[in-house]
Amino acid sequence: MSWLTAALLSTFFFALISVLDKKLLTDLFRSVPEFFFVFGLMQIVIGTGFIITALAIDGISMTPDIWWAIASGLAFATGLPLFFTALRLEEASRAVPVMALIPVFATLIGVTTLNEHLTSVQWVAIIFIIAGAALVSLRRENGAFRLARARAFLLLVLASGVIGLGFVVTKLAADAMSIWAVQGISTLVLGIAVLIFVLRPRHISYMPTLLRDTPTLSLMLLTEGLLAPAAILTLIMALAEGPVSLVSAVTASRPLLVFLLSMALSTPVWNILREPLDRQTLGLKAISIVFTVGGVITLAT
Repeated sequence: MSWLTAALLSTFFFALISVLDKKLLTDLFRSVPEFFFVFGLMQIVIGTGFIITALAIDGISMTPDIWWAIASGLAFATGLPLFFTALRLEEASRAVPVMALIPVFATLIGVTTLNEHLTSVQWVAIIFIIAGAALVSLRRENGAFRLARARAFLLLVLASGVIGLGFVVTKLAADAMSIWAVQGISTLVLGIAVLIFVLRPRHISYMPTLLRDTPTLSLMLLTEGLLAPAAILTLIMALAEGPVSLVSAVTASRPLLVFLLSMALSTPVWNILREPLDRQTLGLKAISIVFTVGGVITLAT
């Protein structure tokens, strides 16, 4: 599989996951910690499966590079809960464009720690991405635009920074190890860390209820058990085979895909997400997406 195909598949998978996760967090799970508990269990199973596959194919070398994969898992274990919490509070089509700050943070980390340099055009692109992330979070109240859900916006910014760091260390791990090993170690560490954080008796007692709730269990298995590993694996394949800049440019289309999916799933035909479809809101989201997508593509090239 070429890096371009892998990057396109990963972008589509992540867009679909964002929309389905919003449904799970808002309508199907009673609380975010219960979602995290099930999510952590699934990541441990998935990570173990990838590690077994890595051992069967290439083996896993116990070199210092393994710490990059462990750091990747810890970064995602910190950033993803922040994102999921914000996603429960915010519309999917507003939350995902803010996550376009991830390549900004990844780039700034590269500048400060890896002695990379940015052109003046790339600095302008960063300004556009930040402007787009702020713009999409505005709502009209009493005749003026305000940052109505500041907590969600702050959580998304924090999540972007931590996940941006996760992308940097994942790239370092993928340069030194097989993608199966990186995926397995990172996912296993992610699952263990999340599970430790939310391990409570009341969450354990929720499992029989979940097992009887066929719609929620089925959607969770599809989203986090199938689509999420496929999205991460194809992203690692793209990063391992292609230039980071071009992979980032391709994945920058994710906010646009989420925007289109959210519109389709908020129409009277389905009305699953129930996002507002008035002209003013859609126009503001469209402008912000142009800023963020254009900025990320410019930054990456």
